[in-house]
Amino acid sequence: MFRCRPEIKQLASVIPVDLFDFKQQLLFSPAERGEGFLRLAVTTGKKGARSLPHSHPRDEVTLTLKGEALLRAGGEEYRLCEGTAVRLPPGLEHQVEVLSEEWVVVAAYCDECELCRPVDPAEVLQKRGQPAG
Repeated sequence: MFRCRPEIKQLASVIPVDLFDFKQQLLFSPAERGEGFLRLAVTTGKKGARSLPHSHPRDEVTLTLKGEALLRAGGEEYRLCEGTAVRLPPGLEHQVEVLSEEWVVVAAYCDECELCRPVDPAEVLQKRGQPAG
Protein backbone atom coordinates (compact mmCIF):
# COMPACT_ATOMS: atom_id res chain seq x y z
CA MET A 1 0.00 0.00 0.00
CA PHE A 2 1.31 3.46 -0.95
CA ARG A 3 1.81 5.74 2.00
CA CYS A 4 1.94 9.54 1.61
CA ARG A 5 3.80 11.65 4.12
CA PRO A 6 4.27 15.37 4.41
CA GLU A 7 7.73 16.65 3.60
CA ILE A 8 8.84 19.03 6.35
CA LYS A 9 11.91 21.29 6.34
CA GLN A 10 13.19 23.86 8.81
CA LEU A 11 14.25 27.10 7.15
CA ALA A 12 17.33 27.28 9.41
CA SER A 13 18.64 24.02 7.90
CA VAL A 14 18.47 25.18 4.26
CA ILE A 15 21.76 26.59 2.92
CA PRO A 16 21.24 29.85 0.99
CA VAL A 17 22.39 30.13 -2.63
CA ASP A 18 23.03 33.26 -4.69
CA LEU A 19 20.27 34.50 -7.01
CA PHE A 20 21.35 37.75 -8.67
CA ASP A 21 21.86 40.21 -5.76
CA PHE A 22 19.80 38.03 -3.40
CA LYS A 23 20.22 34.98 -1.19
CA GLN A 24 17.60 32.28 -1.66
CA GLN A 25 16.70 29.30 0.52
CA LEU A 26 14.90 26.78 -1.65
CA LEU A 27 12.53 24.76 0.50
CA PHE A 28 10.77 22.58 -2.06
CA SER A 29 11.56 22.14 -5.74
CA PRO A 30 9.77 19.76 -8.08
CA ALA A 31 12.83 19.65 -10.34
CA GLU A 32 14.73 17.96 -7.50
CA ARG A 33 12.02 15.29 -7.21
CA GLY A 34 11.09 14.94 -10.89
CA GLU A 35 7.65 16.50 -10.46
CA GLY A 36 6.13 19.42 -12.31
CA PHE A 37 4.71 21.73 -9.70
CA LEU A 38 5.77 24.81 -7.74
CA ARG A 39 8.98 25.65 -6.01
CA LEU A 40 8.77 27.42 -2.66
CA ALA A 41 11.62 29.63 -1.54
CA VAL A 42 12.52 32.33 0.96
CA THR A 43 14.59 35.06 -0.65
CA THR A 44 16.52 37.78 1.20
CA GLY A 45 18.05 40.92 -0.25
CA LYS A 46 19.94 43.87 1.17
CA LYS A 47 19.28 47.52 0.32
CA GLY A 48 19.87 48.17 -3.39
CA ALA A 49 19.64 44.51 -4.41
CA ARG A 50 17.66 44.06 -7.61
CA SER A 51 16.61 41.35 -9.99
CA LEU A 52 16.90 41.46 -13.74
CA PRO A 53 13.68 42.04 -15.65
CA HIS A 54 12.13 38.60 -16.15
CA SER A 55 8.84 36.75 -16.48
CA HIS A 56 7.44 33.34 -15.60
CA PRO A 57 5.53 30.94 -17.85
CA ARG A 58 3.02 30.44 -15.01
CA ASP A 59 1.82 32.46 -12.00
CA GLU A 60 4.21 33.68 -9.32
CA VAL A 61 2.94 34.50 -5.84
CA THR A 62 4.93 36.28 -3.16
CA LEU A 63 4.44 37.43 0.41
CA THR A 64 6.73 40.07 1.90
CA LEU A 65 7.67 39.05 5.46
CA LYS A 66 10.07 41.88 6.29
CA GLY A 67 11.21 45.17 4.81
CA GLU A 68 10.21 47.01 1.67
CA ALA A 69 10.87 46.64 -2.05
CA LEU A 70 9.79 48.30 -5.28
CA LEU A 71 8.13 46.08 -7.89
CA ARG A 72 8.18 47.29 -11.48
CA ALA A 73 5.64 45.49 -13.66
CA GLY A 74 3.50 46.41 -16.64
CA GLY A 75 4.87 49.95 -16.77
CA GLU A 76 3.83 50.62 -13.17
CA GLU A 77 5.64 50.69 -9.80
CA TYR A 78 4.31 49.06 -6.64
CA ARG A 79 5.67 49.24 -3.09
CA LEU A 80 5.85 45.88 -1.37
CA CYS A 81 5.96 46.14 2.41
CA GLU A 82 5.53 43.70 5.27
CA GLY A 83 2.36 41.69 4.78
CA THR A 84 1.93 42.50 1.08
CA ALA A 85 0.95 39.52 -1.09
CA VAL A 86 1.32 39.68 -4.88
CA ARG A 87 0.22 37.44 -7.74
CA LEU A 88 2.02 38.02 -11.01
CA PRO A 89 0.24 36.51 -14.02
CA PRO A 90 2.14 34.38 -16.55
CA GLY A 91 4.29 36.34 -19.01
CA LEU A 92 4.27 39.64 -17.08
CA GLU A 93 7.82 41.02 -17.16
CA HIS A 94 8.81 42.37 -13.76
CA GLN A 95 11.78 43.49 -11.69
CA VAL A 96 12.22 44.09 -7.98
CA GLU A 97 14.58 46.41 -6.06
CA VAL A 98 15.09 46.40 -2.29
CA LEU A 99 14.42 49.76 -0.60
CA SER A 100 14.88 48.85 3.08
CA GLU A 101 18.02 47.60 4.82
CA GLU A 102 16.76 44.03 4.32
CA TRP A 103 13.83 42.49 2.45
CA VAL A 104 12.58 38.97 3.12
CA VAL A 105 9.99 37.41 0.81
CA VAL A 106 8.40 34.00 0.39
CA ALA A 107 7.83 33.11 -3.27
CA ALA A 108 6.15 30.25 -5.09
CA TYR A 109 6.60 29.82 -8.84
CA CYS A 110 7.14 27.10 -11.43
CA ASP A 111 10.51 25.46 -11.91
CA GLU A 112 10.40 26.27 -15.62
CA CYS A 113 11.04 29.96 -14.89
CA GLU A 114 14.09 31.56 -16.49
CA LEU A 115 15.35 32.31 -12.97
CA CYS A 116 15.73 28.58 -12.33
CA ARG A 117 18.38 28.03 -14.99
CA PRO A 118 22.08 28.59 -14.25
CA VAL A 119 23.03 32.25 -14.46
CA ASP A 120 25.87 33.41 -16.72
CA PRO A 121 27.58 36.34 -14.90
CA ALA A 122 28.47 38.00 -18.24
CA GLU A 123 24.79 37.91 -19.25
CA VAL A 124 23.80 39.59 -15.96
CA LEU A 125 26.29 42.41 -16.52
CA GLN A 126 25.18 42.80 -20.14
CA LYS A 127 21.50 43.10 -19.14
CA ARG A 128 22.51 45.76 -16.61
CA GLY A 129 24.45 47.66 -19.27
CA GLN A 130 27.82 47.02 -17.61
CA PRO A 131 30.93 45.71 -19.41
CA ALA A 132 31.81 42.03 -18.78
CA GLY A 133 35.24 41.23 -17.35
